[in-house]
Amino acid sequence: MENQVAQKAIAYFEEGFNCSESMLKAYLDVYGKDPTLGAAASGFGGGIGGKGITCGVVSGAVIAIGLHYNRQSSADKELYGKVRENARELVEEFARINASSYCKDLQPYDLTTMEGREKLHDDPEVMAKCKSYLASAAALLIKTIS
Repeated sequence: MENQVAQKAIAYFEEGFNCSESMLKAYLDVYGKDPTLGAAASGFGGGIGGKGITCGVVSGAVIAIGLHYNRQSSADKELYGKVRENARELVEEFARINASSYCKDLQPYDLTTMEGREKLHDDPEVMAKCKSYLASAAALLIKTIS
């Protein structure tokens, strides 16, 4: 599953989806979920609206965790705790592996502009790093939900 999610996430990223959309769309594909839910991640690319905060691959993976556990009742505190714990562990482990979980620390461009996003996509070195972030987040996601 890990390789499937990583491969699909990278393919979506290469196609032009942002990192968060790519991660979530890959999860939805592999787990047979409603593909239209991928749009929920659109605003998280580039570290939430391009602001460089939490890396979009992390945000996409955290959204996937929520969808996977599918908490529907506010009374289900145990499930809420499980989702929070798994999300926290994913963020912490991603930061440990990649030295940060903040987009601004992981790539050099100003992603608040489309010009910055285009520069990122035109830079093979940065694209390779972003693909490695997608792969590491996919591995952590699968580990978390398995």
